[in-house]
Order: sequence, then structure tokens, then C-alpha cells
Amino acid sequence: MDMSFLDVQNLKKHYQARSGLGETKRFVKAVDGVSFSVKRDKVFALVGESGCGKSTVARLILKLIDPTGGRVLFKEQDITALKGDSLRAFRRSVQIVFQDPFASLNPRMRVIDTLGEPFIIHKLVPRKQIREHVVVLLEKVGLGPEALMKYPHEFSGGQRQRICIARALTVSPELIVADEPLSALDVSIQAQILNLFQQIRRDSGIALVFISHDLNVVRYLSDEVGVMYLGGIVELAGTEELFSAPKHPYTELLLSSVPKITTDRTADQSPRIFLTGVQADIPSPIDVPPGCPFHPRCQKRFELCDKDVPALKESGGRQVACHLYK
Repeated sequence: MDMSFLDVQNLKKHYQARSGLGETKRFVKAVDGVSFSVKRDKVFALVGESGCGKSTVARLILKLIDPTGGRVLFKEQDITALKGDSLRAFRRSVQIVFQDPFASLNPRMRVIDTLGEPFIIHKLVPRKQIREHVVVLLEKVGLGPEALMKYPHEFSGGQRQRICIARALTVSPELIVADEPLSALDVSIQAQILNLFQQIRRDSGIALVFISHDLNVVRYLSDEVGVMYLGGIVELAGTEELFSAPKHPYTELLLSSVPKITTDRTADQSPRIFLTGVQADIPSPIDVPPGCPFHPRCQKRFELCDKDVPALKESGGRQVACHLYK
């Protein structure tokens, strides 16, 4: 089946900013009207600069925080209304892997307890069989049974992230939300964890919402990409289509800002490395510019961009929020 089973519809999350006595209330629009869908067995990536609202979307999808507006439908059921047993069933179907593996593991719990806890909470297997199931999980993520009795501080960062992934797999979820799962790891370890996600996807068919600022990783792993800017999605397209021919000026900026390594040999023939990219200031999320939020940074802006907010519309097989495409 290739039907959408996660639908995010006009999702919003606004936070009241601090203000002085007598001042007008102001709000940080962390997420402001985000819509997308995720298909079974596919990887949907959210990309954008820090502070654009990616992680807030992740927490809204998992019902870790409540939305200001909009809906999240999982298999056609609005998760914002879930309670009791229905919420427990949803928690089993949708899991998360956080950015910092050390902070997301209880330092006082051994691996067998950390991975065994979901089996107990959801009553999945008899207690006497938990050890056996935990060993199988560890093998799936490339760890051996010697890890069972160890504590988080006894592992490297990459090993801790493998344990976090194993914990997400304990309840056989249909969807995993991975919120910047590589950014806290060394570059050499990132490739290993990325390949692990690919292997899990092939073996189990789990869908993935992958949140990252690393465009090279996103291109390798994802099937579809949503580009976020100041709380909204500005372009939504298939991965190869977006990377080969970006339409929104912000997407073009992101792709041009990916560090490119070039070499220049000096007289002694030793290579020198240069990083090239584009830098620009991001407006405050409290004082979002009128009109198109991106227009102060856009080299293609014209008069309409200063006044009207562009809607996310279909354009050439993708969706783009830009006045250049009508």
C-alpha cells in the first residue's frame, strides 16, 4: 500500500513571548500552518535552518505538546483527541529517536531494563522472555548481548544512539520520527547510524519522518522533502526533483550553502581545503516580516512579495509557496 497514513493539516503552534507591563502580547509562531503527508514505507524529510520549527513539528506529531491549531491524522484518526487506551495504542505505533542519545537514556538504568520496559508497559511478552527479545533487538542495531548489563555512560555516542533506536523498535512501530539523530555524533559514526536507518527501513518497512539540517544526509535517505522557513513549508517535492531543480529561492539558498570542498595545490603540492557557502541573517520569529517571510533575504523579490503571503500551491508536480509560481 502506498497510501498516506500520516496527514498533517494546517498545523500551528504559537508561544506567547515575554512582554513588559502594558505592552501588547506578542507570539512566537514556531509552527504556522504546516501541511504534509507521509506514505507507508517511505521517508519524509523536514529540512531548514535552526529555529525554523522542525523539532516543534516532531513533538506535535507525537502528541508530546498540543497544537494551537490544525490537526494530525494518523490512519485517519485525529491524535489530538486521543486518550487512555487509544493514546497508548498510538504511542506504540509511533516512536521517536531524539537528537542527544545520552540525554534520552536514563543513566541509572541498564540496557536490559531500558529496552525491557516497553515490553512490560505494553504487555507484549512474558517477563521471562524479555531478555531473549532484548538480545534480538540489540543484534538488529549491531550490538551484542554483552551490552545487556551495562549503563549508558559505558557506551560511545554512536552505541548509545543504537540503543535509542533499539528502544524505538521494541514495540514494532509503523512510524519513527527521528529528530536530528545524527547531529550529536562524530562524522565517522553518522554514516554508520544512517546505514542502520536504511537497513531498518528495508527489513521492516517502517515509515520515517527524518528531521535534519544536513542536506547530504537527506538526499541519501529520503523519498520526499519539505523545506521549512520561519514556521512554514515553502517547498514540498520528491527528493531528486528538489535537489536537481529547486524552485523556491530559499531552497536554492539552502542548496548553495551546502559546504563544497575544493582543492588548490600550492608550490609544495600540499592540498588546501576551502569551504564555500552563502550566509544571510534570519528574521526574528517574533517579528516575522509582512508579506513573504523570506523576501528580506530574497534576490528575486518584487513588489508583491512585500505585501502578500504566498500560499503553498501546486507547480510542476510539486508544491511551492512563492509568487514567482502562480
